[in-house]
Amino acid sequence: MEKKKVNSKNIKSRKKSPKKDYYVYECLSALIVTVILFAVSFLSLIGKDREYSENENRYLTTKPQFSWSSLMDGKFMDDAEAYLSDQFLLRDKLVSLRTGIDVFFGKREINDVYIGKKHFLYEKPSEYNEARLKKTTDAMNNIRAKNPGINTYIAIAPNSTEIVSAYLPSNAPVPSQTEQIKKIYGSLNGFTPIDLCTPLKSTNNPQDLYYRTDHHWTSAAVDIAYVEIAKKMGLDPASYQYRNLAVTDSFRGTLASSSGIFSAQDTISIPTCPSDVMYRVTYVEEERVTTSVFDPQKLNSKSKYEVFFGGNYPEVVIESSSANDKVLMVVKDSYANSLIPLLIPHYKKIIIIDPRYYNGNIQDIIDTESVTDMLWLYNANTFLNDTSIAGKFS
Repeated sequence: MEKKKVNSKNIKSRKKSPKKDYYVYECLSALIVTVILFAVSFLSLIGKDREYSENENRYLTTKPQFSWSSLMDGKFMDDAEAYLSDQFLLRDKLVSLRTGIDVFFGKREINDVYIGKKHFLYEKPSEYNEARLKKTTDAMNNIRAKNPGINTYIAIAPNSTEIVSAYLPSNAPVPSQTEQIKKIYGSLNGFTPIDLCTPLKSTNNPQDLYYRTDHHWTSAAVDIAYVEIAKKMGLDPASYQYRNLAVTDSFRGTLASSSGIFSAQDTISIPTCPSDVMYRVTYVEEERVTTSVFDPQKLNSKSKYEVFFGGNYPEVVIESSSANDKVLMVVKDSYANSLIPLLIPHYKKIIIIDPRYYNGNIQDIIDTESVTDMLWLYNANTFLNDTSIAGKFS
């Protein structure tokens, strides 16, 4: 039987064709990607600039102004790079995609945010700095020593890493805030300390006490803290009834913005005040007066937690129709914003000071307003980092 002669050239050509096809495919793919990137970059340049990123909760870089000096020293190119990065047409989706890839490959800390289980995000705990805290507590002791007749209380709330520890990522470095708070309390003279760690740890549903996407505590935690604070301050928490009213279920907080993880949403509830208690709220530096501690317009913004008071202000004064003639001063951070509404029926006047923004003389207010009670209300992370107290209250 005659063997069919095989053409070796044909075999060689067939062997080469797959490589040639792959090379063409690679070139075509690279061309398509280049065209897409060029098109998106071009559209980003000619499109209207975004001033603010809701997801990242920050203002974006605007178009840089050209000058020969900025070009020569490299500033213009740096600004242009930041501008293109911020104004890139698909930025939000690309940020989310990059974050998703990081988490898929096991990354559990992004921008000082721990990525926990059950969609829980945690603010990385602050470190205990002895020197910084001594300046803070010395200033607080100084104010206390000047006003021995005022009933002075300190309440530092633990953060979610201390209470909702079950959902923390494995091996995440977390110091004991319970011990840190005890140490702070021990360095204060004449203050009545209020333990919030024990009652918050004793609840059956700790995951309900903090937002999953934000560093603040929820109304469930506020209810528990209010009872403890009221008892220590000689108030009757059962003297009036209130209920928590859910005002939004689409809250994504600062931890979601920092990490780029938007897989969960939270519900914010506000407490209702008894109808027989009338009050007015004065924002002192802004010279603005309202009849509510709530700002419903904030529910349409990214910062929905600012529904309480509209955010943080240097000095706010609440005057109520309460039969109690006591005057309370609250020195605080934003954790206090959601608890203060519950204190309104117990005081004729509440003066709220946020040291991070306040530049006046606190002693002048104490003297002119005849303050009878003072409550320092903070969360642990903020208190450990805050240097404003030492600078303004010494």
